[in-house]
Amino acid sequence: MNKEGLYGQLKEQIFNEDIAPGTWLVEREISEKYNVSRTPVREVLRVLATDGLITLEPNKGYYVRKLSFEELIEIFHARESVEGMLTRLACAKANETFLDEIRIIRKEIEEIDIESNPSIGVEVGHTLHDAIVRQAHNEILGEFYRKLNNLTLLTRNMTKMSVSIEKNSRNDHLKIADALLNRDEDQSEHAMRRHIQSTCILLSKRYLMEHTGLVGNLNG
Repeated sequence: MNKEGLYGQLKEQIFNEDIAPGTWLVEREISEKYNVSRTPVREVLRVLATDGLITLEPNKGYYVRKLSFEELIEIFHARESVEGMLTRLACAKANETFLDEIRIIRKEIEEIDIESNPSIGVEVGHTLHDAIVRQAHNEILGEFYRKLNNLTLLTRNMTKMSVSIEKNSRNDHLKIADALLNRDEDQSEHAMRRHIQSTCILLSKRYLMEHTGLVGNLNG
């Protein structure tokens, strides 16, 4: 396996929690499991740390990052600012090719059966967000988005198992798509910001419920 393949494997396992948060990543074990030398393993671990997915503890090594409640809130605050502006820019620069893409994505979102498979909502939602970033044509904001997206994906298992969160996201995504199709810059930015705010609130409640038991049960 080459370095790029190893990076992809480890990244996906972290996102899916096949490698659980807090797990120590031992170079020798990774090297033996994937039949690669220690040097590319070391390089891949450094990249994953740069991505924010793992943490280096001096004299001990790397472990999979486990988000605190405060970090969760900070990620969504940053996302609101970055993705709100990206959506405004995408709307301002919208052409028919982009709008046709949004129409197709909107139809997919509308047809999602969240009740039977909430994870589909996560996947289709990402296609909308990614399409917006591409159309915005802002490399600096795009880089911020990609870094934040890596961190957001650490929460993926929490949202894809929640019918209530994904139902809310589907409705929000439809509003974002409609605002883009109407070429309404103010409304498109507002819809994206509201979507990220509401997701943050619901995810925060789920986090507190699972870690402290202080919040009442959430549907889904």
